[in-house]
Amino acid sequence: MPFVMKHRASGTILSYVQRNGYSLAYYGVRLWDDSPDPAQMSEALAEAGVSATDEGGRLGEWEPLSLTEHEAKMANVKLRNDPSRIVYYRDGAIEAK
Repeated sequence: MPFVMKHRASGTILSYVQRNGYSLAYYGVRLWDDSPDPAQMSEALAEAGVSATDEGGRLGEWEPLSLTEHEAKMANVKLRNDPSRIVYYRDGAIEAK
């Protein structure tokens, strides 16, 4: 099962511009095969351009979340490769704005 980072208070799932296997840029959720450790989570926040001084920028505000394969795919579908969209996990469901 894939893992993502979820902001504890808002339910926001960490997403940012990444590169796929063909070096093409895409906007999507950051996925791990195993639960990320604090160093991996800190690195992901840095890659997303989130600093400790930003709102939601402290590592303690985030937690690993296990999703089903379907939920992980739906999170990326709902983002529509659009950096202006945000995906959330609330009440056991994936939502986007």
